[in-house]
Amino acid sequence: MKAALVFTYTRPWPGREAMAMEAFSDALTFFGKLAADDKISGPMLYMSTTAKSMMIVHGDREYLHELIHTDDFLSMYMKASFSTPDIGYEVWGFGEHVEEMMALWSGKGAEFGLM
Repeated sequence: MKAALVFTYTRPWPGREAMAMEAFSDALTFFGKLAADDKISGPMLYMSTTAKSMMIVHGDREYLHELIHTDDFLSMYMKASFSTPDIGYEVWGFGEHVEEMMALWSGKGAEFGLM
């Protein structure tokens, strides 16, 4: 099932800009290697000057859930979190996953007498 690993972040901690840039470069390298091995898509970057920016990679939902629990991922993420106070990530389903979840939600709503 397809999913996206979505990171959001804004500005780094003052005085930790160099560390944030290094963490960003590490993330591009980390995800670039996985993309070269056809495990995920290459990272897509979205930058905002007034709100949160994003980095998104697409892949198999099960693989992404496994990936976020690896030592390499956690090490990369922790480095980023020490330089950027509001960085976060989530695995988002899309496509057929959303349709399945909406069907489940609707079914539960009907079961509870709410729909």
